[in-house]
Amino acid sequence: MLGPVGAHAGERRIAPVGARQERILAALLLDAGRVVPVSRLVDVVWAADPPATAVRQVRNVTTALRRTLVDAGLPPDALAAVGPGFVLHPPELDLRAFDAHVGRGEHAAALACWRGRALAGVDSPALAGAAAALEERRLSVLHLHLAERVAAGDDVVAELTDLVGEHPLSEGFAGLLMRALRQRGRQADALAVYRRTRRRLVDELGVEPGAELRDAHDQVLREDPAGPCCLPGEPPDFVGRDAELAAVLASLHVPVLIDGMAGVGKTAVAVRAAHRVADRFPDGQLFVDLHSYTPGRERLGPSEALAALLWQLGVPANRQPAGLDERAALWRARTAGRKLLVLLDNAADAAQVVPLLPATPTVAVIITSRRRLTEIDGAVPVPVDPLPSADAAALFAAVSGRADAGVARLCGNLPLAVRIAASRLRQRPHWTIEAFLGRLGRERNRLAELRAGGRDVAATFHLSYQELDADHQRMFRLLGAHPGGVITVSAAAALAELPEEEAERQLDGLLDAHLLEPGYRLHDLLAEHARHLADADDSAFTRLLAYYRAGGDHHWYAAERASLRAVVHQALDRAEDESAWKIADRAAPHLRDHHDDFRAVAEAATHAAQRLGDPAALHRALGHLADAHWGAGELTAALACTRHRLTLPTTDPTAKAMALSRLGALHGMSGDYRTSADCYHHALTLTTTPDVVALLLGNLSHAQEMLNDLPAALSSAQRSRSLATTPHRFALSTAQEALVLAKLGSHTRAERQAHEAVRTAQASDHPFGTAFTHVDYAEVLLLLGDPAQARTRAHQACEILTHLHHPLLSTMAANTLGTACLRIQDPHAALTHHRRAHATARRIGYRAQMHRATTGAAQAKSALDAL
Repeated sequence: MLGPVGAHAGERRIAPVGARQERILAALLLDAGRVVPVSRLVDVVWAADPPATAVRQVRNVTTALRRTLVDAGLPPDALAAVGPGFVLHPPELDLRAFDAHVGRGEHAAALACWRGRALAGVDSPALAGAAAALEERRLSVLHLHLAERVAAGDDVVAELTDLVGEHPLSEGFAGLLMRALRQRGRQADALAVYRRTRRRLVDELGVEPGAELRDAHDQVLREDPAGPCCLPGEPPDFVGRDAELAAVLASLHVPVLIDGMAGVGKTAVAVRAAHRVADRFPDGQLFVDLHSYTPGRERLGPSEALAALLWQLGVPANRQPAGLDERAALWRARTAGRKLLVLLDNAADAAQVVPLLPATPTVAVIITSRRRLTEIDGAVPVPVDPLPSADAAALFAAVSGRADAGVARLCGNLPLAVRIAASRLRQRPHWTIEAFLGRLGRERNRLAELRAGGRDVAATFHLSYQELDADHQRMFRLLGAHPGGVITVSAAAALAELPEEEAERQLDGLLDAHLLEPGYRLHDLLAEHARHLADADDSAFTRLLAYYRAGGDHHWYAAERASLRAVVHQALDRAEDESAWKIADRAAPHLRDHHDDFRAVAEAATHAAQRLGDPAALHRALGHLADAHWGAGELTAALACTRHRLTLPTTDPTAKAMALSRLGALHGMSGDYRTSADCYHHALTLTTTPDVVALLLGNLSHAQEMLNDLPAALSSAQRSRSLATTPHRFALSTAQEALVLAKLGSHTRAERQAHEAVRTAQASDHPFGTAFTHVDYAEVLLLLGDPAQARTRAHQACEILTHLHHPLLSTMAANTLGTACLRIQDPHAALTHHRRAHATARRIGYRAQMHRATTGAAQAKSALDAL
């Protein structure tokens, strides 16, 4: 839209075929995601003189456009007929990207989204107003971008001169040009711009210039002597921080508080922002370092800080009053009505800052602090976090002169640490990156490596630690025993042997001091510092292991998921094999929907059980590991684990039954349903546990169905349903029963059962079960001769599965969707879905679904050839 209208598939541009497709595509893109009535499309194509066949022609052109878009790689349902019109759902849209960049203050990136004039080449009076509105939005963002560049001192005179020529009545561009000329000492040229613009405004519009242009004119006429500029120089090698800078610049009408952990680059952001807007404050730019965290320096009190500010304004020390209140009054008097920028660096608390705040809105104040100073009324907080990985790598490269190979990551993307590491490498050209990575990789030694000259990451952290009271210092030290992830209040309470209410209060205090990250996470380098402070105290980790061994309900495991993997591996590293095994064994069933965590914890459980020499524990651990491989579609590994498991002695017949169930499922996936059924029959002789029996009977029913023994399949499914003890198992058993009923010709009962299965799965808030029952419902609908509804159900399953990593079910869903699409005469979509299913099935070794995908794709290709 932001240029010639069309679609892109990678580097290839797909242009609409003909003017009518182009106009219709433009109209649909302007209302992307909303239904555009056919009557609107008629207006877009023909304006005031449509032919009698206009509606039919619009539908024909839109159908052709849909084929064009599918060829470009869009899904078939991206352009659909809905009610009285059509709706387009483009997966990506340049206008959305433009709006997102603007919302984040990324004006240069927003302008880069444009490839020409909006809707370029589209000749439709009905769209002219929309194109003009988009162009106005571009010009507005261009004005903001150029204003930032003028404030930063960039030479944009030539660019602004061209823009003023193109838009001679734009006071905004004229005012920017005057400021840019004035910056370069070209006052006469700036005044000439004003005279020309004013003459045009008066002659053509009958109005005088507005306030912005008059202010620019007054500044040129006054040629006020520059006020004091006491800002530090801009930091070299500054990278990123576009969002933070935009937030600061947008909030200068009130005090701006830049807060963040030690070494994160708060001062760099503040100084960069101050330099960008320095010309907006001609009466001066003042700077005071309050030294709240400077080694060997006393913290500056408010009275001393006021003395420094007044001196910068030209008030000598011998003419300043001695008392704090009197100095504050003089400060307010000297700043009243003046356009000043004040940067207060390294503040400790609100008491240090509040007396320094002027009482006039013309003075902008930027404050940096390691604490969240919530007591400053009306201040806008701008939190600064460690750099994104790409920016941290760019900073490392800029300082060291070498490409980053992981150093920034080991520095936790913390700018101070990255700069120190990069500086050390630059000063030692004989060091290799690999050797330095090895030094940093020794975690207990990492902070020692991040020290150079007067800069020391650990010392910087320690200044923040020393500001804490004794209770918060103890909590910080104890958190070093936590191996990572989110630190829940309950875990912190266990570490510190405190009530949860008190533990939460202390965590919040550490959060306010930026010694914890939001979500109660400990930055890697801060965690190492905490461990150094705690020395060799193992009692805290012992308490932590006891907490995780006790476990909790499903909600508890959901809250602790981010930490369980790290805790189990830390226990293994410390040879706490019994704890590692028990924590992993209890956690594994709650991690099934998080495959990476599930597999890692199951592998740890297996390793711990092997070291313990406990066959029963190893039997259970291999069961978890087989399940993890199964869920990830790693069928060969799942089969190996299952066979290993069945060789182990066990006194738990139900555990052996579950292993046989997994073996049966794996045989079924290879198409050997007879052996699969034998495994389930054998397993059923070993256990009477109701939900396990329900699982086995449901699986047996599927094998019997595939062997075409439908009466037996129905009996097994019904028995499974009657024994199910959980909504999830009940839903899957009901769905299997519905499928068998449909094959037996009991269509009404089948559809009723399928609907009940989906409803039960949805009510149990189980995404996998919901997707599975949607697939079975779609298969039932195919058997009932309703492929359109089957397509809807299969598509819903695929939508759910985009948020889950479950290749087995994804393959089934894609094949079902492909079959439904073929039956509603959409072979293009059918071929796409079957090919996707085949690729996944081949990758994971799912031979039954691979055969179905091959057959379906061949049928779809034949249908396409026949068109």
